[in-house]
Amino acid sequence: MAASSDDRGNERAGGGDAEQEERTDGWMATYADMVTLLLTFFVLMFALSNVDNEKAELFLFAMSRNGITAEQFMEIRERYELDDLTGGEWDDEFPIPGQHGDDTWDEGDDEEGETEGERALRELAEAIQEYIDIEGLGEDLMVTFNGDFLMLTLSNDVWFDSGSADLSEEMRDRARVIAELLDANFTIKEPFEIIVAGHTDNVPMNSPRYPDNWHLSNARATNFLLLLINDSGLAPYYFYVRSCGEYKPIESNDTPEGRQANRRVEIMISIARENPLWDNTFGDSD
Repeated sequence: MAASSDDRGNERAGGGDAEQEERTDGWMATYADMVTLLLTFFVLMFALSNVDNEKAELFLFAMSRNGITAEQFMEIRERYELDDLTGGEWDDEFPIPGQHGDDTWDEGDDEEGETEGERALRELAEAIQEYIDIEGLGEDLMVTFNGDFLMLTLSNDVWFDSGSADLSEEMRDRARVIAELLDANFTIKEPFEIIVAGHTDNVPMNSPRYPDNWHLSNARATNFLLLLINDSGLAPYYFYVRSCGEYKPIESNDTPEGRQANRRVEIMISIARENPLWDNTFGDSD
């Protein structure tokens, strides 16, 4: 029996309702995804409310690989006091922001903020101190270093014979080590300025060769300076001599111990400073 027109109309109407129901149910999947993302977001926000330095470092490391700027990197590091980010374990393929052309990244001359010359001076002080410790020269050679200058103090009674400006053979060997260390740490970009100063006690000196303490202190300083120049191979331009005689004591000359301390040679090493007057007057001429 053929279906009536009303039945066919009902079938079409019924079919239309099913299709409409299928279409309107589709929004549920999108809504569920959105709720899930919101939940994930709030969990992330809660997790970041208590910063774990180690996790934050890893986060920054990952971000840096995706192009975070130097300013953003520094801001995050300072905000959370992350001083030792990733321990320096950066992938060469994804270097620290600012390398390879980012002018906003500026760490100075090296990690410690030292210039090349300052680093060389510090390493020279450390090398000489190590040599002193190994050889047990603590009483014969003392090192003073404050970051700006290095001073070596030599006891005249050990390095020179009484009334003489000649170094003993044993001390000449030790002086050669100092010269070699000086040469090894010397930099042309920021060269050293080396001043060798001679000192005596106040006991009068009167000999055909050294008529007074001025001459004796000058001879001792000059001899030591020449040894440094010859054995280091450095240009004499960087060296200076001072003869102080008895007039720069560090102890009282009223006791034997004080006089012994005053008999000394000092080597003062610092980064050479520009002196236009000196260069214009005494510099090399064409």
